[in-house]
Amino acid sequence: MISDSHIHIGQFYETYYEPLEILRIVAEQGVKSCVYSSTTIDKYSKIEKEISATTKTISPSKFKPYFKFVPSYIEKGINAKNAFEDLPYKGIKIHPRLEKWDFSNKKQAKALHLLFGYASENKIPVLIHTGHDSFEKPELFEPFFIEYPSVKFTLAHCRPVYESIAMFALYKNVYGDTAFLPKEDLQKIVKEGFGKRIVLGSDFPITHYFAVKYGKHKSKWTLQKQYAVDVKEIKEKSYVLFKLRK
Repeated sequence: MISDSHIHIGQFYETYYEPLEILRIVAEQGVKSCVYSSTTIDKYSKIEKEISATTKTISPSKFKPYFKFVPSYIEKGINAKNAFEDLPYKGIKIHPRLEKWDFSNKKQAKALHLLFGYASENKIPVLIHTGHDSFEKPELFEPFFIEYPSVKFTLAHCRPVYESIAMFALYKNVYGDTAFLPKEDLQKIVKEGFGKRIVLGSDFPITHYFAVKYGKHKSKWTLQKQYAVDVKEIKEKSYVLFKLRK
C-alpha cells in the first residue's frame, strides 16, 4: 500500500491547487492514505472551506488534513482547540519558511507552547518544515522536542541532513520525511540507523510548481504526469529505505 505523508492543497504563490482535484489525482495513482495541508496564507476562512470540502467528500481517516498554524492567527484568536473542534484535523503543520516564525517573540513562543501542549494532551502529530536557512533549521525546535516528549514531531525534508540526524539521535519522538529529500541524504540517515524514523512523502503539487516554473517541463506538463513521477520516486525511496534497513 502506498502512502504519501506530504501533500498540499490551496494557494502557492501565484498558483491555486484546487483541493478536490489534487486529492483525486493522488487517489488515482493508487495512494491509499496521505497527509495534506493548505498552503493558502493568512486567510483561514478560505482554508476552512478547503478542508471542509475535502473531508465531506473523502474520508479524513485515510486522507488526513493537518491544521497549519501561522503567527497571524495569534491575534485573530485562532488556535488548535477551536480549529480541531470545527474540523476533523488529524495533525498540525508548522512552516517557518512561509510564515517566518520569530522565536524571540514572547507571544509567538507562548502560542507554540499552547499548540504543542494541545498536541501532547490529545496525541496529535506535528509536521515541521525544515531547511538550510537559520530560521528553519531543526535545532530551533529542539526545546519543544524536549518539553513535549509524547508528541511525534516529523521534520519535513530532513534539512540539513546531519542536523536532522543529530535530532534523531537525541530525541526518540523526532522523525523525518522524504519530500524533496535527495536519495544520498536518505542513505545517510539509514546508515546512521534511523531508517525506521523516516516516512515517505512527495510534496505534491509543489513538485509540479517547480517543474513548470524552473524545470525542463513547461505549461503542458500536467499535474497527473507530475504525480506519476512523484509516486515512482516514493517507490524508489521505499526500496532504498527498506534495502538499507536490513
